[in-house]
Amino acid sequence: MPRTLTVLFRRDPSRDRESEQIRFEGYQVCWPDGRPVTVGLDAFCTHGQRLLGLGRHLRGCTERQIELLCFSLPEREADMTKIPGARVRRFELRRTGREGRIHFLDGTPTAVVFDLSSDEHRVLHWIGLLGLKDGEGQWFDLAARAAEVPAPAPHIEGSLSGVFTGV
Repeated sequence: MPRTLTVLFRRDPSRDRESEQIRFEGYQVCWPDGRPVTVGLDAFCTHGQRLLGLGRHLRGCTERQIELLCFSLPEREADMTKIPGARVRRFELRRTGREGRIHFLDGTPTAVVFDLSSDEHRVLHWIGLLGLKDGEGQWFDLAARAAEVPAPAPHIEGSLSGVFTGV
């Protein structure tokens, strides 16, 4: 059973940057109601953008709600999670002190670091950092898909008087 987190990714070019010849595209990460998520993530490399489907899900828009699914695994060699229509990638979260860094399957560290001191509890629970002790690691599969946004209620013009006859 995955832990899910629905967030709004809003494109923010002011957060674009380059680090060690890697280009990062900037985003504001918000809750579905528009409030900012307190998390140290504000830009994603090409791999992160592709995994999260930001180009595909945004489709020319500046923002989109994305449902993030985190599947904790008992070990690195566990069967890969399959979700039709979604990219799934395997990572390891390693805790060192008050931080948890995501590592690629080959052990290479990513730029994604979560901080027990400053990131929101809900985010830390979703990624699984709260369950790790210093020095521990956890393998997980990560997937993203466009969130189902409820359609607005239809607006009915005029009065409803006289609509219910014979009652």
